[in-house]
Amino acid sequence: MNDIDRPTLQRAPTLVGRKCHCGDWAGFGFVKGERDDWWCWKHYPYKTSARLGAALEAAALAQSFAAKVA
Repeated sequence: MNDIDRPTLQRAPTLVGRKCHCGDWAGFGFVKGERDDWWCWKHYPYKTSARLGAALEAAALAQSFAAKVA
């Protein structure tokens, strides 16, 4: 499917903002079945040193986007 053949949207996309249990914006998590787990970087349980650089960059981007929205 390309942009020419794609049908137009019938309604606007729905944006969902996730929050960590501490109240901060949560960019790390998943929804699987009825389980809905989301965390901010400070509380993210699966941090490893290999992912640290990319995750810190993602957290900084998330904070900048959250500041623009608020």
